Amino acid sequence: MNSSTPSSLTIIICLILGWGLASSGCIGGERLAATDILVSKFDSGGNSVWSTRIDTGKQDYATAIIETSDNGYVLAGWIGEDPRAPVHPRIIRLNETGGIVWDRILDSTSDRAISISEAHDSGFIVALDSGKVCKVEGNGIPVWNRTFNYTIHSLIQTSDGGYALAGSHTFGIDRNGTLAWDHPEISTSILPSADNGFFAERSGVPYTYGTLFRLDVNGTWIWTQPVGSREWGKITSMRETPGGTVEVVYSYPDRSKDKDLIQYMESEQITFEKEGNTTDTIPLVAVDPLTRTSDGGYAFVAYPFPGSAAFTSFPQAYSNLHLVRLTPQQGIAWDRSLDLGKWKAPQSIVQTRDRGFVTLAVLGS
Repeated sequence: MNSSTPSSLTIIICLILGWGLASSGCIGGERLAATDILVSKFDSGGNSVWSTRIDTGKQDYATAIIETSDNGYVLAGWIGEDPRAPVHPRIIRLNETGGIVWDRILDSTSDRAISISEAHDSGFIVALDSGKVCKVEGNGIPVWNRTFNYTIHSLIQTSDGGYALAGSHTFGIDRNGTLAWDHPEISTSILPSADNGFFAERSGVPYTYGTLFRLDVNGTWIWTQPVGSREWGKITSMRETPGGTVEVVYSYPDRSKDKDLIQYMESEQITFEKEGNTTDTIPLVAVDPLTRTSDGGYAFVAYPFPGSAAFTSFPQAYSNLHLVRLTPQQGIAWDRSLDLGKWKAPQSIVQTRDRGFVTLAVLGS
């Protein structure tokens, strides 16, 4: 193995403990020289369309990507001189063919841009993990920023022109960044509901089990339900159906099936009624990162688990990532091997308006 390529065991340890590889430099006690960002576009059949690698020779890292209203893309992440140096939040805008339109570093130190949304009135709203929320124009120039005394994990648009945020509190702000409502429940992601309320979830390290809870339009608690029957799982998808039920995907490790230092992952789709009762649980061949598709199926990016039909989020030496499309009946529609080279950490996948897909990964350089 090349000395610049991390061992599978080391990466698994880093990921289990919730450490970011780039930000911590957690590679076998050694420090990485650099990381790069890779954005790749695929058509509806999983065929490669274009790929853009963002490499400044520094620690380039991104964890969130969205498709913009002009069919381009915008990324949220951070940059650091080296793994020991403070990082700075960063937004990168791409055009429809993956060309870099602009690349902005926000004026903040030791913060990471971890979630982004188009603003209702043009431009973008970006959330930093430290509790800052920033508005930037379409050209990336800052307009305003607000600081909240909470860590932030994700942000979404709301139907009233504001935004809802998940973090050490679950809270809402208006289009100007003024606090609109605040609930002390900890959450890791949030989903708007058809009645203008919210479904929010809490899962992943350091939480043992998954939790789903329901809030009304004012952020008032309605109900809370546990998700999944296995420990140390992560809720990787939430979707409200036209009938008002909520389909939640919960992925978890099964250490009894681990092989060659690679962690075996399993997933299940759990359906909740609007009142919070569980109605159905089915096994699902999909792991994080994944996205719901327009026909009710799934697409995800993962590594094949050795000697089985399963997939894992955890890298293995000399293995290619795969882009997999599931039908609404959870069968595999197609499975494409992605030759990205060296070690790679998939971060996000989004279905685009043309029914293709865009993926975001971090690569070792």
